[in-house]
Amino acid sequence: MKKSIGDNMIPKGWSFEQGLELVKRAGYDGIELWLGDVPWFQMNTTDAAVQQLRRKVEDAGLAVSNVSTGLHWDYPLSARDPQRREMGMKIVERQIETAQILGAGAILVVAGLVTDEVPYNEVYARCLDAMRQLAPLAEKAGVKIGCENCNSEQRFLLSPREFWTFLNDVNHPSVGIHLDVGNIHDTGFAEQWIEIHGPRITRIHLKDVHKHRGRCGNESVYTNLFLGDNNWPAIRAALTKVGYDGWLVAEMELRYRYAVDQQFYDTAAAMDRLITGRL
Repeated sequence: MKKSIGDNMIPKGWSFEQGLELVKRAGYDGIELWLGDVPWFQMNTTDAAVQQLRRKVEDAGLAVSNVSTGLHWDYPLSARDPQRREMGMKIVERQIETAQILGAGAILVVAGLVTDEVPYNEVYARCLDAMRQLAPLAEKAGVKIGCENCNSEQRFLLSPREFWTFLNDVNHPSVGIHLDVGNIHDTGFAEQWIEIHGPRITRIHLKDVHKHRGRCGNESVYTNLFLGDNNWPAIRAALTKVGYDGWLVAEMELRYRYAVDQQFYDTAAAMDRLITGRL
């Protein structure tokens, strides 16, 4: 397995080049690029500029593990407003285009959001339709679409069997699951999700979670690796059982207040322990 971390973790005020140097020095193999969440990678970033980003990544001795985005929280594929929905499609299309340019084999998509105004069945139908339209584009580009399990925040596809049914309904090899082991904090157990989805896992987000705390205002339930309630030995055993040997991508929501670069080193060391099974 290979280690990656998001460029949205690069400390504010640092350049992309400074961030890449830190990522490499801390021992990662790659970097996850967040479209729309960092100044150097936006929807209006040209193809030539994206190619330049790839050169900088490769010059640093790294690879782009995948292309993610937070834009779908504002422009979900399930929105009732057709203009917001259309923008959501354009975001995924741009993710696919940039992933191909960057040599990344996968993208992350937050497929849909269930709200008090947009019920589950509507979200399911719209997301299914969107994935069926987007899958051929991804296949042509040689890119996998990984629908992320943002269980509690999305209120959508809450169980591994629901997610399995959704992927069966999409019925395309270019659409799978970008599995976040922290996001399953109140809807099950990450190791069971891994065993059920196995070969359909496109990438894995790593973070830990305080399962019994719950959000309080802006306070996060998510924390650094090995500080929370995830059963890491069981997660590691499940990865072995399904033969997962792809990218592990660190996604730390809670950031260090001081010595911000130290979080990169600490997280990389924890990931090494997980990969080697020294838990």
